[in-house]
Amino acid sequence: MNPFKQPRAVRAIALLLATALAGLPALASAAPAPQAITFAKGSDHASTKGKLKGPADIVREYTVDLAAGQTLLVEVKDKKETTFFNVFPPGAPHREGEGRSKLEVKARVDGTYTIRLFLTNGAAIKGASAAYELTVKKS
Repeated sequence: MNPFKQPRAVRAIALLLATALAGLPALASAAPAPQAITFAKGSDHASTKGKLKGPADIVREYTVDLAAGQTLLVEVKDKKETTFFNVFPPGAPHREGEGRSKLEVKARVDGTYTIRLFLTNGAAIKGASAAYELTVKKS
């Protein structure tokens, strides 16, 4: 006899799925708001430091304004090498590029680009933490 045809088994699976899915919005809403990267007057680069810790605090977003044709160089230093990043163009859900430690992106349109730092899945699941330094340069 198929156990999935049993009403008790179906209810148990439905309850398990509902419980698992209920936690997803809470994790997504817990991410801090994006932080704008500011450049000192006359400077073309800026840096900031931060820390990520799995499993809940695994994403940071930074924004930088670029004009079409400008180049953005993003570099992340992380001793444990568990921090990666994506760069997203303005208003686009797809990434412009992905990097582990360094990436150069040429802006195709004017606007605010988003740099999303995140822990690798393995590090996040294990509850690992990573201190990082993000450096950006635009030219």
